Amino acid sequence: MSRDLELEKQIDAYVKGKLSDEEAQKLWEKLLQRPDYIDLLKTELGVKSILEKRSSEGYSNSAHENKNIIYSIKDSWKWIAAAAAVILLVVSLNIFHLDTTTSLQSEVPAQFSLADNLSSAEVFRNQKGETTPSDSLLNNGFQAALSGNISKAIDTYDEIIDKYEDKPAATKAYLNKGIIQYNSGNFGTSIRSFKAVIDRKTNRKTLEEKAYWYMGNAYVNLEQLEKAREAIHTVYSMDGIYRKPSFRLLRKLDYKLGNVDYDNFEEQMKEGQ
Repeated sequence: MSRDLELEKQIDAYVKGKLSDEEAQKLWEKLLQRPDYIDLLKTELGVKSILEKRSSEGYSNSAHENKNIIYSIKDSWKWIAAAAAVILLVVSLNIFHLDTTTSLQSEVPAQFSLADNLSSAEVFRNQKGETTPSDSLLNNGFQAALSGNISKAIDTYDEIIDKYEDKPAATKAYLNKGIIQYNSGNFGTSIRSFKAVIDRKTNRKTLEEKAYWYMGNAYVNLEQLEKAREAIHTVYSMDGIYRKPSFRLLRKLDYKLGNVDYDNFEEQMKEGQ
């Protein structure tokens, strides 16, 4: 990887205490993109610390002695481990300063796009070539919701659940109903609908993943953060379509709950990018 002379100048200025808080924060953002330069910063901070200590104790170092100090620092795994912990702590505080300037609730959608999130019927046909009744109703509910007739959509989904409880369409009806309830601000009610999807133990893992994702967001809105974290962690573990957004939300929840793992923070941040 090529050298970044401007970044090296900023590191030098940071070590010498010449950067403002805003400039220092921007430096850390750049360092996350160039982790190779974190080693340089650790070394320079260590050199500065040792030289200042020796100076305060009345030592006068020659250039040769200073060079030996640098090599000693680079070869000391104990120092590197200690410095790494400090560096990662500073990085985490700077990053989370950006993430926590607003409430956690502002990090989750106030509403989900119905067109993008509601489930419609797949092309399942019986031997006569006709759409099954349950799937036909599911499509009717989808069309009603998109046209703004929310009450009709809910009634249609309830009809599916009542008449076709054992059909795949009922699972989607629960999911769609939960999304509409979420969008209406009825987060507690939406959670019950999402749990119904999960309890059905569908073979369609995407539907289950969606249910956990929406449910986790609903718990955030209710400020039930432990339950939110449990749901979002499940989403992340499923390694599906919501893996990246679930990672970001999971880290923010961990911060709010005091669960941040500083030792693995840098690796976690890279993985979530």
